[in-house]
Amino acid sequence: MGFFERLLGRERPVHQRWIVVDVETSGMDIASDELISIGAVAMHEDGHVLPGDSIEIIVRQGTASSRENILVHGVGVEAQLNGVDPRKAIGMFLEYVSTAPMLAFHAPFDRGFLARVIKFYVNQPFDNPWLDLAELAPALYPKLNLRSLDEWLNRFGIPVSSRHSAASDAFATALLASRLLPEARRQGAPSFGKMMKLARSARWLS
Repeated sequence: MGFFERLLGRERPVHQRWIVVDVETSGMDIASDELISIGAVAMHEDGHVLPGDSIEIIVRQGTASSRENILVHGVGVEAQLNGVDPRKAIGMFLEYVSTAPMLAFHAPFDRGFLARVIKFYVNQPFDNPWLDLAELAPALYPKLNLRSLDEWLNRFGIPVSSRHSAASDAFATALLASRLLPEARRQGAPSFGKMMKLARSARWLS
């Protein structure tokens, strides 16, 4: 590599791609309820959200979820019955995600559903690293005493076009992450791993 190539490389650093994800489901039971839809958007590790690098998948259901459940996530009967074949949907998601680190608000819920269906349909673990923003946010701002995603979005003035849509929630969560990541670095957690450690330590202290 020549001088100018090295110079250009220094001027244009390659940022690591992180993925913010949200899922909508037929219920809250990770072990037995169905995965209805997946929404995900990429961001750079520096906090820059990439709306053009996003995905939304509605997973085909054998039987549509209840009316009460549909009122929560807005994925109607026809959309559920004509969604993407589950095995194909999981393949699309895994191809999109690749090995990228994952972020979510209340990450164990999203991770649990995704890990279960990935294991069932393609028989492989989903072992990408995960950062729970529901733990990181209060670790960074312990005096705010905020808990829900809506409370954190309101705190930072982040609008949401349609709450409980997987794609919309993933994008809103990515905007929240874009506010949290610079603060995490300011507080001495510059990498994904150190942010995970900070979030976990705050959980144990609480």
